[in-house]
This record gives sequence, structure tokens and C-alpha cells, in this order.
Amino acid sequence: MKRGIVVAWILFIVFASMPFIVNWSLKKSSEVSPVPKAPSENITVGGVIYVGYVTSHTGSDMLCVVPGEAYVPNAGKEVTLNVTVKFKHAQPCPYSDWKIVAENLKNVEIVKETKTELKDPYTAFKQYIVKVLGNGSIDIVFKYGTGCPYGTEERVTVKFYIGTPPENVNVSTSNPEELLATNVFNITGIVKEINLNGKYVVVGNTTVYIKGRWHDEYGEEYQWKVMLGEVLKVGENVKIVATEENGKLVASEIIVNGHKYTKG
Repeated sequence: MKRGIVVAWILFIVFASMPFIVNWSLKKSSEVSPVPKAPSENITVGGVIYVGYVTSHTGSDMLCVVPGEAYVPNAGKEVTLNVTVKFKHAQPCPYSDWKIVAENLKNVEIVKETKTELKDPYTAFKQYIVKVLGNGSIDIVFKYGTGCPYGTEERVTVKFYIGTPPENVNVSTSNPEELLATNVFNITGIVKEINLNGKYVVVGNTTVYIKGRWHDEYGEEYQWKVMLGEVLKVGENVKIVATEENGKLVASEIIVNGHKYTKG
């Protein structure tokens, strides 16, 4: 929609058959990864009332599901669940068999589920459509990859009710965008300096740190020393996607001479 560098993914309701559609809003100075926006008040679609959101953040990554509760007028109604995982570290990572699953279904059945989609190196998205058979619930679980030292699982429970919510129903007033947003910066320009000892490259007037293992579009792997010592060259034009970590910009994607290199 709007031009700029910051992108915030906004969720809104359009049709009963397609309750949530992603919308992108742009601001200045940095690019914000897309995350679903929970309704600040109850939203009714096709007789289904969507309320709030639920999150889990026991390890390094965060799981968010919209809605946190849903109220249906009668059994048999379908409800759409939007699931987002926000990663602390760029994907792909060494523990790449992570997954999003549904467990402990009570009076609900899954009608449809989409494949998990990586929206950007730090954001995964999946959608479930479920049929509510009665008052019940479903657990949405993000399972960390095998051997990942940063966590085991993130788990939330979405609840379903037949009827209408009480007047004092607790609707979260904070926005999951604020909880999950990761600042993503696009740096484009001429490489002015490469510092192997400091593990950084200077593009224009911006210092970006190069860490860890990388791979190109053909699957060939590179260590950070090779990226700095061979792939990047002073005087060349590059585009770097980076995130802010502890006050420093750390590269997650590099495009140079038409070739893309991704961290992980």
C-alpha cells in the first residue's frame, strides 16, 4: 500500500468465507516483519465472534494465535485460526525440523490447514479452519527443531463456546504486533570497508555484522570468514537485509552480483 521501509502486517476481516486477509502498512526508517493483528474488540463474522489472541514465549521464539477465544451461535460453525511464530534467529537454522501442529482437540475438528509459510527469515505463518462441535478447545503448538538449545515447545490453547460472550469478557488490549515485531533493515549501497577481525562490513555509512554459516541459492555453504573475505568486495554494490541484535545490525540475507546468500 504505502511506500516506505517499515512493513507491518495487519489482519482484518472481509468475508465470512475468508475472515482474515493480510494487509501491509508501511512506515519510515525500518521494515517491520508481518504479524497478525488481534481485534481490539469483539469482531463478528458470519455469526462467529472472534475475541483477542493468545501467546507463548517460554523459549527464544514466540507463538501467537488469533483469536484467543471464539463464540459460535450453534454447533457446526467454522472458525479460522491464524498462527504466527516469531523467531529470534534467522531461518533456515541448523535445527530446521521445527513444526507447527494442533493437539488435544476437544469438541472441535480440523476442516483445513495450510502449509507453514516462511514470510521472512524471522516469521512463520500457518492457518487452520476448524469446525466447532460444542464448547471445547484446541492446543496450537510450535515445536522447536531437534537438538535446539533455545527451547522445546511453545503451546497455547484456543477456546470455543456455543453462545455469546459475557459482557465482562476479557479482551486483550495490547497489540501482538508490539509483542512480535522485529525491526528488519534493508541496506543498499557500495561496500566501503571489510573488517575480518571485527566481523563486519561497512555499506555506505552503515556497519553490518556478518555471523555464522551461510548458503547460496544452489545450496553451497559458506562460513562468515568466506563471506567477508571472498564473497564481499570493497567497491561493489550490495543489498543486505539485517536485524537489530543488542544494538548492532546483523545480516540475515545478502545479494551481491545477482546472487543471494542466506544466513543459516
